[in-house]
Amino acid sequence: MPLARMLMINFGHGLVHLLMLLFPAVAALAGGGFAEKFGQVPEIFGLPTSELAADYGPLLILTTGSWLAFGLGSMPAGWLADRWSRRGMMAVYYFGSGLACFLTAVAQSYWQIAGALMALGVFASIYHPVGVAILAGGAPENLGKRLALNGVWGNVGVAFSAIVAGLLANQFGWQAAFYVPGAICIGFGLLWLKLTRPEEIDVMDVDPSKPAAAAPVDWKRVIVIISLMTVLTGFTFNAAIVSLPKLFDERLGDLADSAATVGFLAFGVYIIAGIGQLVVGGLIDRFSIKAVFALVVAAETAAMFWVISAEGVAVMFAGAVMMLLVYASLPIADTIVGRNAPAHLRSRIYAFIYLITFGASTAAIPAIAYIHGAGGFSQLFLIMTVMGGIVLAAIGLLPAQRRVQPQPAE
Repeated sequence: MPLARMLMINFGHGLVHLLMLLFPAVAALAGGGFAEKFGQVPEIFGLPTSELAADYGPLLILTTGSWLAFGLGSMPAGWLADRWSRRGMMAVYYFGSGLACFLTAVAQSYWQIAGALMALGVFASIYHPVGVAILAGGAPENLGKRLALNGVWGNVGVAFSAIVAGLLANQFGWQAAFYVPGAICIGFGLLWLKLTRPEEIDVMDVDPSKPAAAAPVDWKRVIVIISLMTVLTGFTFNAAIVSLPKLFDERLGDLADSAATVGFLAFGVYIIAGIGQLVVGGLIDRFSIKAVFALVVAAETAAMFWVISAEGVAVMFAGAVMMLLVYASLPIADTIVGRNAPAHLRSRIYAFIYLITFGASTAAIPAIAYIHGAGGFSQLFLIMTVMGGIVLAAIGLLPAQRRVQPQPAE
């Protein structure tokens, strides 16, 4: 795959996660700026509006439509990419996301913010079924490394969401946290069109007459199990990354003396978490992917249990370990799908998996708001620990996965 195309696809992954987490980070770190502009945050669905939950919970609820659109949009985005143009859909992703950021920044009411964020979710939903399907069409023997590297870029985007929101909101107001990324989106949309050609992107990179490499006979069973697991892993992933800045804000004590400090600490944790993806990407290309998957999820579940009681410096270490393992698990499921799904169905299956994943991610937003208002983060992470145990049991139901051998040169 040409370097320019690879870089643009990977950058798009970083950008999509940065965009989707901007508002949750702003809500956690700079919620007071909204009250100054719009007045008291409204009570939404009976959420409490006192103490720490006064701004955070109701503001976070405004992003529910965004995450819902992020999930539901994956299926039509994948279909349009196959029927119309993958290159064109990536351009729509960049330009549309930039426009949605500008609309969020100029909003004049809480409900206008909610509508703009929903538009952002629609355009952001394009990335995964299009970008990941392009990456999965290459050589099967290094698919794990390829998807892991792409995952690291997504990790960097998550990391920068906290630091960008903290710095821009502190220095220039919360609107700047959307103006600047919006301009970057437009710029990279233009760069994407300049660096790619339709004949390079809009071609079938698979042969429907040939089976996927190393695909087991019962590939449908694999996809069903992965689909069911993603309900839990999607919730856990989003709950962990959305809650981390607020978790640090509450439990780090004097270490969290400003929004920018919390943003930098969260940034460091997300960067460290990227190491896990690179390590696991190499392991699943060399060893039993099922065994690696089970080991990672078991350690991840233990780390989430540690977070329940961690305070001060301990919560920073517990959060770092948890996020490293949460991110380490991401390329594993995508690689299992890429290896087992029939080539001619791969894009649609990825779109379906992401639909489930981001649907579950959407449920995490109101869950965080309610649980945080009712009893803090300890209850949330206890629920996530139980979910991790269920995922671990589901891994045992997967059939044995054969390691893909390098293909001899023709």
